[in-house]
Amino acid sequence: KFSPETYGGAMLLGVDGVCVISHGSSNANAIRNALRVAYDMVEADIVAHLRDAVSG
Repeated sequence: KFSPETYGGAMLLGVDGVCVISHGSSNANAIRNALRVAYDMVEADIVAHLRDAVSG
């Protein structure tokens, strides 16, 4: 079973940067994990990788 606390949120596509959206009822652990996921996305330069993937 998937726990929403594991990642804390989902990436919002269509913005020029990293944006992770969390549910309004997220607890502190979920928010901490969402920040960790956002940090990992920045470190991996995910925006550039996605841009390259969709540009062909």
